[in-house]
Amino acid sequence: MIVVGTAGHIDHGKSAIVKRLTGVDPDRLPEEKARGMTIDLGFAFYETSDDQQIALIDVPGHERFVKNMIAGAGGIDAVLLVIAADDGWMPQSEEHFQITRLLGVTQGLVVINKIDLVEPDWVDLLEQDVIDKVAGSFLENAPILRVSAETGEGFEELATHLDSLPSRLASQRDIGKARLGIDRSFIRTGIGGVVTGTLRGGELKIGQTVGVWPGGVTGKVRTLQSNGHAVETAMPGQRTAISLTGVDRDRLVRGGVISARTDLDYFDDHPVLALSLEMLPNAPVAVSDRRRALLIVGTTEVEGELRLFDHKSVKPAETGTIFFRPDEQIYTLVGDHYILRLPTPMITLGGGTVLDHLERFPRRKQLIEMSYLKDRTTPGLQSLVLSELRKLILAHRENLLQHANVDAAEIETTVTNLMRDKKVGATGEYLFEVETLQARTETLLEKLKTALGEQSHLKGLTLDQLGRLLPALRPILPGLVSYLVEEKALVLRGDLYDLAGRGMSLKGVIKQVHDDILESLRHNKYDPPKLSQLASGGKIHQQAIKYVIDSGEGYKCGSDYLFLSEVWSEIIIFVREHLNQTERLTVPDLRERFGFTRKFAIPLLEELDRLKLTERSGDFRIKGKRFESEDFIS
Repeated sequence: MIVVGTAGHIDHGKSAIVKRLTGVDPDRLPEEKARGMTIDLGFAFYETSDDQQIALIDVPGHERFVKNMIAGAGGIDAVLLVIAADDGWMPQSEEHFQITRLLGVTQGLVVINKIDLVEPDWVDLLEQDVIDKVAGSFLENAPILRVSAETGEGFEELATHLDSLPSRLASQRDIGKARLGIDRSFIRTGIGGVVTGTLRGGELKIGQTVGVWPGGVTGKVRTLQSNGHAVETAMPGQRTAISLTGVDRDRLVRGGVISARTDLDYFDDHPVLALSLEMLPNAPVAVSDRRRALLIVGTTEVEGELRLFDHKSVKPAETGTIFFRPDEQIYTLVGDHYILRLPTPMITLGGGTVLDHLERFPRRKQLIEMSYLKDRTTPGLQSLVLSELRKLILAHRENLLQHANVDAAEIETTVTNLMRDKKVGATGEYLFEVETLQARTETLLEKLKTALGEQSHLKGLTLDQLGRLLPALRPILPGLVSYLVEEKALVLRGDLYDLAGRGMSLKGVIKQVHDDILESLRHNKYDPPKLSQLASGGKIHQQAIKYVIDSGEGYKCGSDYLFLSEVWSEIIIFVREHLNQTERLTVPDLRERFGFTRKFAIPLLEELDRLKLTERSGDFRIKGKRFESEDFIS
């Protein structure tokens, strides 16, 4: 099924054309019939000559109900733009045409109605005016048909064009992200709350758990109908009616969304939308910072505050990038089309597409980090993928663009092609854009080089210390340093990251303190001073001790003592030889060999137990589980 929406000025005969085509009066509300004008959306179904169905959405033409028109136009595949022959191109003709263009509609036809009221020569002039008006747009080469809904003249040719639409329009794609924008909500006896809309992006099935916006609740699909018939599965592109269980009726409101997606927190956490904006040439005002505006996306309309990206204002006929924070929760995906209007008076300013979801309005100093948004104004999935990788630097392959209105399979194909062209690379489960990652890694390596150059006695920096050097990269640091270790630009020593090939060194006061500590340890090989005593000189002494340990010159035994590494090796060798000969080790054995008193022997034995070189058995030690290991000296 495809969906065709009418568009055009009030009283140009949109509803009459739908009724002539289908036999159904789309003006369903009593006040519509009484006033002779469409107020809300009307629906009818047209059956083609080969038994295919086209859903016709009849939208209101009056300026006060343009928001209802947008709600209908947001879910159509093609537009039927109606111009009355006796009136010609009118303000709402222009507004509706521009709205359908901004909403991304790419197919349609123009119907000049009421030809029975004017002379043919006048219709010729009007047709040329229409051609001029739509030049350069998606309707530039569209057929322009002449009809009279009153007499039926021209409807045979109109029917022929409608019959050809299904073969000329691609069917709605299933991208695994089913959404239904609610355009009607009502109560049905025996069923309860029912909503209708045009299903997009995927299938919905009876019994399926779905998310309901606004409100962020979940429910289960109880019944499904399409074109008045009960179905087990609703397909993308179909006009669909849904009843749900587990959802309060007051949650099912026009402007809401039913979605296969049930992870609801993301949109609460990222309420600000980044938007591309194209202003209409006849927009009455410019868009300026902090202006209030009304955003309409799908059937959802919500007021909010605007902020500008790189303009002081966006004037009529100009384009730009803006940020919008809605007053209420909104569910929309990257790539969705929207319309921007003034709340009062209700006037259309322009429209564009959703570029991203943000946690908050960016600050001025952050805007340079958001240059990726400009890349998203270039059409095509490749630009979108590359911009996402520039934004994230390292992106989890499985979740790439999960919040965008694109198919995961198409994303994977695009990634494969970009990797083939060496524009994108992979490390583990992550993808990166080659140029962006190279720039970030160069920054990280340069920062690390500077830090270690200033503190050359350090063995390296922890991940947390790197994060303090580069706070903007903190979220991706684990993946970034893993990549650099894999590329052999960094080496990991314990929990410290160091530049590959860098040697530790000392200079100045810290070198003198280091030398004094080593001299003290050499002078008191088996009777070293306590660590607390060595470190009592302050930060420089503490750094010197750390260097002794990190460089392998000394070994920290428990929390109290520091031995020269050669002394520690001597102790290890003795313990091994002794246990191989006698199978037990005691405090007197250590005292006899090294002169250790209990204050040294007990901490030393506890350290050997910790290393599993030995194991306590009563008052003596026996061989531990790692007795044969060589890995005891760091």
